Amino acid sequence: MQDEPAQNTTGKINAKDIATGVFLIAIAGIGSFLNLENVIGTAAQMGPGYMPMLIFSLLAILGVAVIVVGLRNGPDPLERWAWKELVLILGAMSAFGVLIERIGLGLSVATVVVIASIADRSHTVLGVAGMTVALVFICWLVFIIGLNLNVSFLPPALTEL
Repeated sequence: MQDEPAQNTTGKINAKDIATGVFLIAIAGIGSFLNLENVIGTAAQMGPGYMPMLIFSLLAILGVAVIVVGLRNGPDPLERWAWKELVLILGAMSAFGVLIERIGLGLSVATVVVIASIADRSHTVLGVAGMTVALVFICWLVFIIGLNLNVSFLPPALTEL
């Protein structure tokens, strides 16, 4: 007989899933609290708070589902936090918000990709360049051409020439 992997029947919890579920529920709770001032409306007459309420509700449901799965999965202890990666990803998103009006959508997306790619050492320069070109093109296609958003794709200094 072949040795089969042991099934987890001990009932121990998966700490990673529990922590993730609690985090998702906390974000949903904070977001819902901050959304209280917005009028929700109905599905037929959506107010500015309708979509955030829907998203935060789905996030809370996802958090509960992750906790339930975590209570049934085997032990998976929490490991050390990847602080460098967390700071780089959050920094990339923050840079996008700060830069989009100053340097345009194209360069902002490129900046996000480059900063975020530093968080994973397995990326190559050629891979990051290809991903940057592809994502800038997709953002141009979706947001500028498709949705016709009033966002400058190029830096404002170049569009004023």
